Amino acid sequence: MIGFPVQRDEATAEFFDGTVRGEFLLVRDTRTGALLAPQFDRSVDPRRYELVPAAGTGTVVSWAVVHQRGADGATSRVPVGIVELDEGPWWWTSIEGVDPDDNLLGRHVVVAFEKVGDEAVPYFTAIEGTA
Repeated sequence: MIGFPVQRDEATAEFFDGTVRGEFLLVRDTRTGALLAPQFDRSVDPRRYELVPAAGTGTVVSWAVVHQRGADGATSRVPVGIVELDEGPWWWTSIEGVDPDDNLLGRHVVVAFEKVGDEAVPYFTAIEGTA
């Protein structure tokens, strides 16, 4: 599935610690309670922002199909999209286990993790029985 190397840095270390535990982490503003995307830069005020586990579910709000050619020349079609997490933030991701010819708009999805080296990379899969 994941066809690229993943390397943690100072900004992503805590997020990847969470994915290795099977948690998709969001940033919570401790003053307002707002939940923000994991990419939010918490260093602007580390006492104000904390990481919290998300439910790991959401809805596809936009999608496309990426056409790829492997080193062996074989082609594949990979659905990718934007998932609105149930908590509100959006996440750009691959969407596995779906037919690339299906209309994925509005499809309910759940996070899964693929081990890549020492890391676990999040992606989403369709929840059965949803349109």
